[in-house]
Order: sequence, then C-alpha cells, then structure tokens
Amino acid sequence: MATSPKRGLVLVADDDPTMRLLMLEMLAQVGLDTIEAEDGVKALACYQSVSPDLVLLDVDMPGMDGFAVCRAIRQLETQAAVPIIMVTGGDELESVTRAYEAGATDFVSKPINWPILGHRVLYVLRASDAISRLRIADAQHRAVLAAIPDTFFRMNKDGYYLDYEQGHEASNVFSTERCVGRHLSQVLPPDIANHMLEQVRTVLDTQHIHSLDYELPLPGPAPRVRQGEHPALQPVRHFEARLVATGPDEVLGLVRDISERKRSEEQIRRLAYCDSLTGIPNRQAFLETLEAELARSRKANKKFAVLFMDLDAFKRINDTLGHDVGDHLLQAVSERLRETTRPGDLVSRTEAGTNLARLGGDEFTILIPDLERVEDALNVAHRVKEAMRRPFLLDAHEIFVTASIGISLYPEDGEDCNSLLKYADTAMYHAKNCGKNNAKLYSSSLTMQIMSHVKLEVGLRKALQNDELYLLYQPQIDVASARIVGLEALVRWRHPERGVISPTEFIPLAEETGLIVPIGDWVLRTACRQATAWQTPGKPPVRVAVNLSAKQFKDENLMQSVLSALHETGLPAELLELELTEGTLMDDARATMATLEQLRGIGVYLSIDDFGTGYSSMNYLKRFDVRALKIDKSFISGLPLDSENAAITHAIIAMAHGLKLAVVAEGVETDAQLVLLEQYGCDMVQGYYLGHPSPPDTIDRMLASQDALAMT
Repeated sequence: MATSPKRGLVLVADDDPTMRLLMLEMLAQVGLDTIEAEDGVKALACYQSVSPDLVLLDVDMPGMDGFAVCRAIRQLETQAAVPIIMVTGGDELESVTRAYEAGATDFVSKPINWPILGHRVLYVLRASDAISRLRIADAQHRAVLAAIPDTFFRMNKDGYYLDYEQGHEASNVFSTERCVGRHLSQVLPPDIANHMLEQVRTVLDTQHIHSLDYELPLPGPAPRVRQGEHPALQPVRHFEARLVATGPDEVLGLVRDISERKRSEEQIRRLAYCDSLTGIPNRQAFLETLEAELARSRKANKKFAVLFMDLDAFKRINDTLGHDVGDHLLQAVSERLRETTRPGDLVSRTEAGTNLARLGGDEFTILIPDLERVEDALNVAHRVKEAMRRPFLLDAHEIFVTASIGISLYPEDGEDCNSLLKYADTAMYHAKNCGKNNAKLYSSSLTMQIMSHVKLEVGLRKALQNDELYLLYQPQIDVASARIVGLEALVRWRHPERGVISPTEFIPLAEETGLIVPIGDWVLRTACRQATAWQTPGKPPVRVAVNLSAKQFKDENLMQSVLSALHETGLPAELLELELTEGTLMDDARATMATLEQLRGIGVYLSIDDFGTGYSSMNYLKRFDVRALKIDKSFISGLPLDSENAAITHAIIAMAHGLKLAVVAEGVETDAQLVLLEQYGCDMVQGYYLGHPSPPDTIDRMLASQDALAMT
C-alpha cells in the first residue's frame, strides 16, 4: 500500500511509553517522520544531534521537565526558532502561561484529542514555515500568507493595530485594505470591538492567554422572507480569537475561522436534541428546556404548566395498519401540535418548537410558561384534544384518534423537573382511566391511587404462585326439573393483608396488565379438575362454565390451553362451557368465527354472557353458532314490576328459542322473578335466590341433597 510523503521530522519527548506510541502512530498517519526521547535530558540531546522541524514536549518528565527543556532549546537556537508544542495536564491558566513564558509555540492539553493531534502539528509546522519564509523575502510575503488560513495581528493596549496579516479564509468577510494604524472600532462592529478591547487589556494586566468567540455577517443582503415564514437569519462566519501578551503594552492575536466547527457542533446538537422521526425536540431537549424554565420562573416568581399527552389506542393502529402508518401518524400529530401551540396561542417560545417535545412512542409534552390562571392550561389542553379529534388522512387511510392529557403546575404540584413530569404523567393515566379523550389536573390523591394501584398489581403478580386465588361455584338450575345442571366458576382473591378483594377491583387490573391470561388458564384447569370430581356414574352430568376474557380469547395459545386442561383432568369437552361477552365476539368478527369454529370442533359448549348489554346483530348470532345466551342481570333485577325489562326479557327468550339457543337468566333473587321467567319459557336460571357462589364442599352437599331427593 502506498504511503503518504513525509512532511517533516518531529521529536516526541514523553516518559510514558504508551503516550509516545500513540503520538508516533498519529503523526505517522499524517505523513510525519518521528524520533522519540523518554525524558527531558535525552530530548535536549536529540534536539542538538538531529535538529528536528518541531518538538512535541510533555511537561512532566524526569531529569528535566518540559519547561526546562523548552527554555534550553530557545537558548541554543542561533537561527529561526523551531516550533515547540507543550503537552500540559489541563487547561489551567498557570500551566499554559508557563508554557508560553518558556518559549512554547502552542500547547495541547490532556486528555489529548488523538484524531486531531497530527493535524494540529501539521498546522504549526505550516504556520512556522510560512512565517520563516515571510522573514526571508518580502517579495514572497503575500504568496505565503495565501496558504495560511488564520489571521495574525499585533495590537497595543489602546486597540490600535500595529501589524496585521489576514488569512485567506477571512478574505470574504474583512476588508482587504490594511488595518495597521487603524482602531478596532474601524474594523469590527462596535459590540465585538469593545469586547475585544476589554480582553486585550485583561491579557496585559494578567499576562494570561484569553480567548473570545464572535461572528460576523457575510457580505450581501439578507435573504428575502416570504409572508408567513419565520424571519431568515443573515448568514454569518464564526471566529475564535486568542490573545497573548508579547510585551508590557502589546498583544499578539491569532484569529481562526471556526465556522465549520460550529456547523459540526450544530449538527451534533440537532442529533442530540431533535427527534429523528418528527423533527421536534426530543426528551433531552425538553428536560433542559424545563430546567431552564424552572430556574427562570423561580427567579421571577412565575407559574408554568407541564402537559403530558398520550394518544389513545395507538398500539391498535400499529397492529392493524402497520408501523409505517403509525410513524406517519406520529409525524402528522407532531405537525398538528406545532400548529395548535404556535406563538400567540398562549404558548410563548424562545425558538421554534422548544416548548413542544416528543418523549418517545406516542407521548408528547407541552410547556406553558408565564401561566396566569389554571384555566389557561386547561384551555390549551382542550384545544390540543380537539385538534387530535379531527381525522388524519394518511396513506389512503382516514384515521381517527383521541388523546388523554395530564397537567401538572409549578409550584403547586412540584418544584423540580422530575416531580412535575412524573405528576403530569400520573394525571394523564388518570385521564385514560376516566374514559380517555380527557384532560385532568394532577392532585396529591392521584399519587396515592397510583401507589395503591401499583401495590395491588405487585400483589396480583404473586397471587398465583402463593396460592391466594380460589374458585367459588354458582349453581345453574334447570327451570323444568329444578335440578343443578351447571356451575359457573368464579375466581376470588384472598389477599394476605386486605382479605378477600372483590373481582370488580382485581379483574380489570388483570385485564390491564395482561395477567388475566395466566389467571384465566389457572381458572380453566382448576374448574375442569373440580368438575371431573362432580361427575357421578349413573347420574345426570353437571357442566362447568368458565368466563373467557377478550385477551384470553385472542391469545394464540387458547386452543392449546383448553385441550391441555381437558386432557389433564379427563373432563369430557361437552361438559366444559366457555362464556364470552358480546364485545369480545364482535371485536373482530372474522377472527372470532375462526376461533369459535376451532372450539366447536373439539366439542366444548359455547355461550354468550351478559347478553343485551353489547351490540350483537341477528346476522352474527346465527353465524357464531353458539349454544346459549345468558340474559344480563340488569334486565332481571326489575322484574316483575318493570314492564320494559319484562318485554325485553320476553323478546330475548323468544328470539333465542327461534334460533334454537338455550337461555339462562342471571341475577334471579326472588320467587316472583323465577315464576315470571318460567312463564316466559326460560330454560335455566341462576342467582342468590337459587344459590350463592359457594366453595366445592358446599356444592358437594347441594348435589348430594339433590340426588337424595330424586331417589325418594
């Protein structure tokens, strides 16, 4: 492989062999020859014997430190000074000042930025060579300077240029006429000139190196701005000036164009602070904005609000339409949020979009500074909510979404960023639990609710493994024979601290967390095992009914769970009844029919639970081909006095019989209700009047008593 031509000889002096090795490697990569010395004494000897083009000196070395070597080299020089770069332990001013006082040309501080070390050395070599040639012949003066990108100048304490050599990279910014004899204010804008003059005087007073950054507009008119656009910024070049005292009343300045570095830094900043999908600020940007607003509001005694927004049912869009559509939706949501929270709509912004951010997924935050009233935050939340309700047209799809929003207030709800964001998130979950498409303010009681909710979830996760769950069974009575023909399995939870927890409290939690699937599987196996024990040879069989949740019904392992439970317990499939709600059946009719067909194929008994509270159509009832309907207890509770419920109940029974379906009435609590249902032709009934949910031993006695009565 071809190698780069060598550009100079560098003496590397460092007592650390690893550091020397890294330096030699970096310098070789930019085409420089090297020799090395392991201490100061050997470094000075090498300098005298080989006359290197540049010396790279570590400050801390045995024998002679870097400062002493640098001073000795300067005393030995008879011709042009060799460039010396000192490697210091940091940017502390004392070390840097000592380096320049010893005669150093430049310095590099540790930890060393290795990729740019070689280029830094090349730059110093090039500048040294150019200045040497400058001194040799004035005729070559301008040609040499054309190769130097940086501007050099000398200036007195009053701000007048004593010497000025302009680098070529500044040629389209500065005036080309010479600056010697002119004042700073005649060359630079007033604010920059005043600041630089202050730095010049500080350098002379302290004898320390000082740096300052500034920017200058490029020549030419500012870009034109179209109506409705943000004002365009005048293009600028960025510069860094380093000043060092060269006498009691003079400073030497080096001006370097750092525009490219600034552009790189801006690109890095965008990558670090901008959400790559939507183009709005990300979590890190929002947290820093929130921190700054917190400090500002605390100082000015102002209030502000944090809004935490989450799209409702976004996962369903990803699952049904695909992640590409989901990504396009998030982009459209971001743009609509930008429009809704534009300047003038209560939300003030220091720069475009700084108060709006995407935290991740479908979560967004909005910061509302200078809040006068709580109602103002609620108004913004309402506007955002309404904006989200308008349909999104994406990839030939018309998509409807809603949003749940939580709001926390400073200083009422918290005085630090983490608390305010956490409480807004808590309020958002409360908004979801209140029906979604909602906005809620945080309150301390919400935290207690969340903590209780989390504690209950942790307990529920342990309930199965700790045998805290158990089943009760409620009899289903055949109206014609008054015999128990079925038993509905009902799960209960005996909490070690709270005692028995109502299913209305822990079943929704199990649904929300997905725990309903393993719990449902346990219920299925336990109920089948118990039902097998209740089957008595020569006696009519007793069917056991188990409720299937929507998540269980959609679980890909459902068929395997049912088959496994039947196989392990030996229960005939026709004695297992699986109850499903109308909502579960109607959620995805095509998939539902496929699953029902599989279940019917193995012979299990299928019924629709809580019938009348959902939205089943007659057409789907025929296609689902279930065996029974269970009339919801809300229709039974008012009988026989409630004529409307009586008419509905009568109609359901007649319709079901027309479809050759059996009918079970739930919630029967009085004899009058039982009599009326018998008149209407209801097939089976269950409720407190006929039997409470009971443990297996109680059911044993009920079945034994029934059998004994049948024998008399």
